[in-house]
Amino acid sequence: MVKSLRKRPRPDALKTEQRKATNRTGRLVYLFMLGALALAGVNFLFGDLVFLRADGLVLRDKTTVSTTYLARVESVDVEPGQMVSAGSPILHVQSSEILERLAELSSKKASLTAQAAEFKMRAAKATSLLPLAKKRESESAKMLEKVGDLSGRNVLTLAQYGDALRARFDARQSFVEIEAQERALKGELEAIDSARDDADKALDRLRDHYADGVVQAPVDGAIGTSVPSRGDVYRPGETILEIYSGKAYVLAYLPRRYLFGVKVGTEVKVKSGRHKATGVISDILPVTAALPNEFQNSFKPRDRNQLARITFDNPTSFPLHEKVSIGLDYDLF
Repeated sequence: MVKSLRKRPRPDALKTEQRKATNRTGRLVYLFMLGALALAGVNFLFGDLVFLRADGLVLRDKTTVSTTYLARVESVDVEPGQMVSAGSPILHVQSSEILERLAELSSKKASLTAQAAEFKMRAAKATSLLPLAKKRESESAKMLEKVGDLSGRNVLTLAQYGDALRARFDARQSFVEIEAQERALKGELEAIDSARDDADKALDRLRDHYADGVVQAPVDGAIGTSVPSRGDVYRPGETILEIYSGKAYVLAYLPRRYLFGVKVGTEVKVKSGRHKATGVISDILPVTAALPNEFQNSFKPRDRNQLARITFDNPTSFPLHEKVSIGLDYDLF
């Protein structure tokens, strides 16, 4: 019989050991991050229902400067962002199309003037001859009457009576032709005068419209960022430059759903990276528009938002086209 010299401890009979306390700071950090993640998820999904969080752009009324004819830029008198007043020259252009049209109208006006002078001369001639033709016609009628009486008494021959009759016919024909010619010439002269007046008006309007190629600012405002260069050619209707006028405002893209009231007169906070201002919703437009690309969220589908117009107390502090955030007073801004 084999007997063990030393008693071995059983592996399942471990002594009770007190567990060391864990790091509570790490647990708190973990719980805080977990709560922040949950709060961020809830805010991402349902935050728009509780808080007003809208994006917008600072805009002003825009006036487009263009021409109704093919134009080539000869000189530029303004720079991007420059303030201009209505009526001040901003560009000088040249258009061969307008110059040809002006030459054509001038030639037409000269031709009509020459025709009018000729017709006036012919009408004056007919007017001066008409009394003589009328007197001749009257005298020939009396002479024919006398010749007829003498012929009836066999004093004159038939040949003499025929000569008197032909003289009466010629006098009558001459009077009728001169009278008709006078009426026709006066009518043609009136038509030529009317056409000449129309040509004068068209020529004056075209000259005023072209204004020797000087393009003036239509409104008071600031020149946009795009300014043409000398030699640029623009087709009719193409935008040459833009002028921004009036007070600045914010075009806001309202959220699609919310539980709070947004109406005209609601005060909001407008904020950019550098400036803050208090604004008022002056108009809620009855139209929607797709959110611009700079406002798009990669984790949300492209959506359309209702537009609102916001005016604020210090519009000059925001540069044009700056992206701003809009919220109510209680929002975490």
